[in-house]
Amino acid sequence: MLQEKRKEITRTKILNAAKKVFAQKGFSNTSIADIVKKSRLARGTFYLHFQSVEQVLNALLQEVFMEIQRNLTELQVESLDQKHFKIGLSALAKSLLNVFQERKEIVGILLTTMNSDTKIRMQTIWFQEFLQASIRVMFDRGIASGRLRKFDSELMSYLVSGGLREVLGQWILYGRYKDSIEQKVDEVIGIYMNGVELNA
Repeated sequence: MLQEKRKEITRTKILNAAKKVFAQKGFSNTSIADIVKKSRLARGTFYLHFQSVEQVLNALLQEVFMEIQRNLTELQVESLDQKHFKIGLSALAKSLLNVFQERKEIVGILLTTMNSDTKIRMQTIWFQEFLQASIRVMFDRGIASGRLRKFDSELMSYLVSGGLREVLGQWILYGRYKDSIEQKVDEVIGIYMNGVELNA
């Protein structure tokens, strides 16, 4: 038990060091030697936990994705207030915002890397599809209940998820909307929903 705890502490040390190096040098310019130096661990110790820089990044991304999945599952998209879709979508977006705030460093690395690195882009597909599917469930239920106009829910879910990702990316990467990120998220949702929401 004590050995397992030590292994976990060492693994966390490697991941924390990697986050700092990735933030300084970028993923593509980071080597195992950089992470080892930052963590102040032996190279052999690194290899007990990871075989490559990619594996380290994968572990960090998995933490983010698991946290997002946990948040969205706890939110129970299917049971959100179907009478007020703007409120429901806002709750969905703000649950993502909370994860991004807690893991800002690694999400920043993800956003800067996913368009330039094919391996990373492939790993983000799960997250994008999960977010899009969650939004689509809300739209489909809204259309079925007569609260929303009939429209292509798949297309709209891509538009909404893309708009939210862009606003959150601007916030994390460029420091925009520092004091008004929740308001901006609501504005994005309002723009899309005004076109499809029927009066209650």
